[in-house]
Amino acid sequence: MLLRNDLLQYESPRRVVRILWLAPDRSSAYVFDVAARACEARQVRIATLEEDVSAGRATRLAEDPYLVAVNQDLLPPRHVELRDRAWQIVAELTAHEPGIYQARRRGQLIADYTARYGISHPTIYRYLRRYWQRGQTPNALLPDYGNSGARGKTRSSTVGVKRGRPRKEGAPPGVNVDTALRRVFRVAAADATARQSRRALYDAMLGDFFCQRSVDGATGRVVRAAQPEGAPSFGQFGYWLEQDKVLQPVQRPLPLPGEAAVLQPGKPGAAFRLDAVRADVQLVARAERDRLAGRPVVYVASDIFSGMIVGFHVSLEEPSWQQAVLALAHCAADKVRFGQRVGRAIAAADWPCRHLPELLVVPGALRPLDGGGALRNNFGVRCISGTPDSETLPWRAALERRCSLLPLQAPAAGAQMGMLDGVLDLDRFTRLVADAALEHNLLPAPHGPAPLQLWDWGMRQRGAALKQYREDLVHCLLLPVHEALVTPDGICLHDTYYSCARAIEERWFERARLRGRWTVRLACDPADVERVYLLDPAAPLQFHRCHVTERSSAQRALSRADVAPLPQPALLPAGQHASYERRVGRLAG
Repeated sequence: MLLRNDLLQYESPRRVVRILWLAPDRSSAYVFDVAARACEARQVRIATLEEDVSAGRATRLAEDPYLVAVNQDLLPPRHVELRDRAWQIVAELTAHEPGIYQARRRGQLIADYTARYGISHPTIYRYLRRYWQRGQTPNALLPDYGNSGARGKTRSSTVGVKRGRPRKEGAPPGVNVDTALRRVFRVAAADATARQSRRALYDAMLGDFFCQRSVDGATGRVVRAAQPEGAPSFGQFGYWLEQDKVLQPVQRPLPLPGEAAVLQPGKPGAAFRLDAVRADVQLVARAERDRLAGRPVVYVASDIFSGMIVGFHVSLEEPSWQQAVLALAHCAADKVRFGQRVGRAIAAADWPCRHLPELLVVPGALRPLDGGGALRNNFGVRCISGTPDSETLPWRAALERRCSLLPLQAPAAGAQMGMLDGVLDLDRFTRLVADAALEHNLLPAPHGPAPLQLWDWGMRQRGAALKQYREDLVHCLLLPVHEALVTPDGICLHDTYYSCARAIEERWFERARLRGRWTVRLACDPADVERVYLLDPAAPLQFHRCHVTERSSAQRALSRADVAPLPQPALLPAGQHASYERRVGRLAG
C-alpha cells in the first residue's frame, strides 16, 4: 500500500516523485518531482500509481535519500533559528490541505501571507519546494551552509568597493551597509506595528532618513527632498534586519486538534497514545542471575483508532521521556526481525505495524521538556499532553494475565518477593510482553472486532496517516546520547569497547595510541549494548553503526543495566533462584 511521503522512481522519463498527500477515500494523490525547480504539485489517481508500480514502470524506493534527519544536539543554534523561522511559515501554509497543492489556491494563500507578514514570494516558494523535496518535516528546512565561505562572519567594506553581488546594468551602484546605517535600520523598525509590512517600513525609512533636509527660513519647518541615489536597497534593509534579529516572525502556536479529534481519529496512524505501567516482577540481571535488577517499566504505544499495540519498550530505569520514546522507536521496527531477536516467531501479517503517526498523545508524567523536538523536526510527529486512564487501557488485561501491574510511580523495589521475582531476566520478560501484545492485537474484543481487524479495515477503507522510515534512522535519532572515549583498544563507553567502519578507515585507534585520546558522541540503546551509533559532528546528517569489539565480546546481548548495574543492587538469598526457577519455569516460557 502506498503511503504519504513514499518515493516512486520512474525510468522513462527518468524522475523521482514524492507522494505529498493522499485523499481520505484513496481516490487521488498529489505528487511532486523532487528534482523540479518550480513549486508545482500534480494530482494523479492512486490507482494509476499502483498500476505503475505493479507493471514495473515505477519502483518504490525502500529508503529516502532526500530525508534530512539530524541529532538535535549537533545543530548550531543559528541553523535551529533559521529552521524554526521557515517552519512557522510552512506550517501555516501546509495546514490548508489539499488547497496548498492546487496552483490557484496556493497563489492566494501565499499572496495573503505576503501581505500580512511581508515575506517575499520567492522566499516562501523556496521553503515549500525544499519542504516537499526533503520529506515534509521541519528539518527539511535546515539551511545548506556546508559549502559557504566565512560562515557567520560579516564581510568588511572597502572605500569605493561595493560588497555583495553586482547590480544590473543601468542600476545605481548601491551603498555599503556600515554600523551607522544598520543603526538607522533598527530605528526604522522600532515603530513597526503588528499589521505593517516590511515594505511599508522600508518606504517610511526612505522618507524619514534618506532625503535632503533643509529648514525653511520663513516658516521654520524642515523641508525634505527625495535623494534615492544614496539609499540602500530593500534587499539590504531586509537582510540586515534578519541578521540583527530586529524583526522576528510572529510566533503563532500551531493549532492543536480538539479533544474529540484526538480521542476518535478517523484512520490508522492519525494518533498514537503512549502509556506506561510498572510490572510487579523483580527481574534478575542477565550477566549475574543471582542479582536483582529491579521492577521493569513497560511503555506501550497504541493506535487510538484501532486500539492496536504498535510498539513497546521495557526498561529497568526510572520512568522518563528518554525511555518512553523508545517505544515509539519500536513502532518503526520490522516486527518479524524483532521476533527473531527475542525468540518469537511473528508473521508479518500478524503485526504489520512499522510506522510513525502524525500525532502522539503523551501523559503528563512523561511529557518531554522540549515538547518532543526530535520527533517533530525529524519526522513531523507532534506531541500533545493527554490524561489517559491507565486503569482502563484495552491492552492492560492481556498483560495482567501474565503478571501483576503497579502504578507507574510505585517504588522500584519491595521487601516481600512475589512468585515471579528472581526468575525472569529482561529478555524473557520482553518475550512475555510481546506475547501479550500479539494476544491483544489478534483476539476479538468482548463487544467488537480484534484491533488487527480494525487496523486492516481502516487501512483499506479510510487510508492511513502513517509515516514509514528506516528502523536504524529512527533509533539513532531517538536514542539517548553519551560521551565516549576513543582509546587504542576501541571506543570506550561504560567499560564496553566499540569499533565502526569510519574509525577503522581513518585509523582512529592508531592515532589514539600515538597522539592521545579524545571524546566522541554515541547514541546508545539502554536495552541493547550492541545497538550503538557514532554521531558525526562534521556531518550532522550522518551516523555510523558500531559493533562490539572482541575485547568486550562477553558483553554482547546484554543491556546497559547489566554492563553498568544500578548502585547498591539487592542479592537473592542463596538457593532461592533455583527454587523459583522450578516453580514458574512453565510460566516464564
